[in-house]
Order: sequence, then structure tokens, then C-alpha cells
Amino acid sequence: DEPAHADAEGRTYYHNAASGATTWEHPGGAAVAAQDAVAAAGDDGVMQGWESPLVKAVIKWFTDTEMEGLFRDAAAFADMHCDVFEPDQEVHKLEYTELHKQYLQLFEDKLSAFLNSLGGYTLEHFFAALPKCVKQDSEADMMAECMLCCLDYTFFCQLMCERKREKNAGN
Repeated sequence: DEPAHADAEGRTYYHNAASGATTWEHPGGAAVAAQDAVAAAGDDGVMQGWESPLVKAVIKWFTDTEMEGLFRDAAAFADMHCDVFEPDQEVHKLEYTELHKQYLQLFEDKLSAFLNSLGGYTLEHFFAALPKCVKQDSEADMMAECMLCCLDYTFFCQLMCERKREKNAGN
């Protein structure tokens, strides 16, 4: 069993005493690492010290670098799939839900890659840290609201229907 250690920035790494090797990856795999992240974060609302720098890095990434790219990706996704949507129908097809899952995956994949680039953080780390930071940081609260709005199923359906109307109008 490899014991966990924390670096100066509070990130967890693992050291194998037998081989001398260190790694950011949990020796038990991603599922165990995710459980450890949630357990380490706790649900008591108490900050451990790593949460705020992580959320601030995501805010910077999201607002300075990725927001425009994510909107471009969303527009491209809408262009590819909006014809499936029927704006005048109140009934939602099962296909809408499947497309929404694909849309969410676009964002999650980008966020996951960014978090991993910070030293092995995961979506689980971020989702454990964000609620704690939102309580204390208005910028984190604003980012969380923006993300929730953009990823919301109803918003997604409205986006897709609006794009279909634009395409049909020749825009």
C-alpha cells in the first residue's frame, strides 16, 4: 500500500516505499481516488486549504481562456444537432436527453483535462470544492451560476430550438 502525502500546494501524491516511485495517480485507480477526494473534502463545509486555489484556477481558466471556446463548441454542437429539435412541440423526445448528455460531456471533458493539468485534480475534487467556495467568494458563485445555466437541460433545449429557427431563417 502506497501512503498518501501532500505537497506544498496541498495536492495529494503517492509514494511507493519499495520502488521509490511517486505518482499523482491513486494506486487503487480512479474510482478509489474519487472516493478519497470526496472523503478528504468532507461534507462539513470546512475548507481544507486546497479548495479555494483550485476553484480560483478554474475561474481564471473558464473566464480568461475557455468561455469563448466553450461557446464556439456549443454553437458547433447546436449546428450539428439542432435539426432533431421541434421548437413548436411541447413534448421532449428521448433523443433530446441523449444529446444533452453529449453536450455536457463536451464541457466535462475540457474541465477534467484542465483539472488534471493542475497536478491530478479530478471533477470530484472540483465538485467537492465549489460549494464551499461559493459560500465565501462571489466570483465563484457567479461562475457556478453561469455554468449551471449553460449546462441546464431547459437552457440546452432552448439553445437548440433557437439555433434551428436561425438556420431555417437562413442565418
